[in-house]
Amino acid sequence: MELQFEKEASDVRGKILMLRYGNKRINLVETKKGFSRGGHYHDFESKHFLMSGLIEYREKNLQIGAEKTQTLCAPFVIVTPPMAPHMITAITDSVFAEEFEQDYSATDYPEYRAIITQKMI
Repeated sequence: MELQFEKEASDVRGKILMLRYGNKRINLVETKKGFSRGGHYHDFESKHFLMSGLIEYREKNLQIGAEKTQTLCAPFVIVTPPMAPHMITAITDSVFAEEFEQDYSATDYPEYRAIITQKMI
């Protein structure tokens, strides 16, 4: 088994390299200072491995409406539960990896997506 490159995507926020290692998918995500990623939720637990930089992490519990906001410095592992909208904002240029074993799927969370979209204009 070997690490395989699947594709690359980029926009004003930075690059994402999409890799596969057997059944695991690994995304390496670069985010430039001031921009955000995420703004969605998954039906599976997700893990983000902050490898460099300083970020603000926001996560919402939809059942009780509570939001938590944390400032995190690399190295740090963020574990996001299923069905929890989340957003990562780069305070400094940052890089994180995310890994999962199923096909990637996400449902946008309008409150967070609006923030992300506004910063990209």
